[in-house]
Amino acid sequence: MHNIVALFDLDGTLCRGHIWKGFHKYYTKYRKRKMLSLLIFMITHMALWLLVKCKLLSREKYTLKWAEDFNNIFKGASKKEVFEISQWVVDNYLTKLLRSDIVNILQQHKQQGHIVLLISATIRQLLEIVGQRLGVSNIIGTELETVDDIYSGKVSKPICFGEGKVKSFQKFINQNDLNVDLRSSFAYADSIFDISLLRLVGHPIATHPDKNLQQFAEDNGWQVLP
Repeated sequence: MHNIVALFDLDGTLCRGHIWKGFHKYYTKYRKRKMLSLLIFMITHMALWLLVKCKLLSREKYTLKWAEDFNNIFKGASKKEVFEISQWVVDNYLTKLLRSDIVNILQQHKQQGHIVLLISATIRQLLEIVGQRLGVSNIIGTELETVDDIYSGKVSKPICFGEGKVKSFQKFINQNDLNVDLRSSFAYADSIFDISLLRLVGHPIATHPDKNLQQFAEDNGWQVLP
């Protein structure tokens, strides 16, 4: 039997805004001792943005480094702590930013018997909570590295971003022994960096896309939402 998959990105697709801002909001309110490291992170990565503007660093490499380095805020935290922090971010930041139109489309795929999968560069712990709220059990996210059950502040490679999303999805298929009909499957994403994932399926949908993805989708006859 061939399975039809519906892949949904989270940040910018299923929800507005940026997930990292939710974590920043939490640490600003409850973990002020982490504010120095957050400040250093912001300053150093704003400096890197200048390299992007000067075309000395690609925007994709910059975004990948941002997504990877931001997870240093979890250094020294236990699994329970990161779960509780992620739950706070979902409840107090992310839930109100969910796009009802895209959530409705996700639910329609579920009703049609498709395998719905959340795939995002955000950490798996947060994705699992979002998945529980949306009734989605299939999750692919960035995995945090642990040492003796404590998070090291690093991520397990590859990070679930760009080509890393494709590798992670292919690994998911193999691990679950799924026979997927990619030509009949769907993918929803908002970023130009998701092109490799969108190209995997027969129904790529640029969802609330950034300017570059909008143009690419129009040039290639892809569906654009809204």
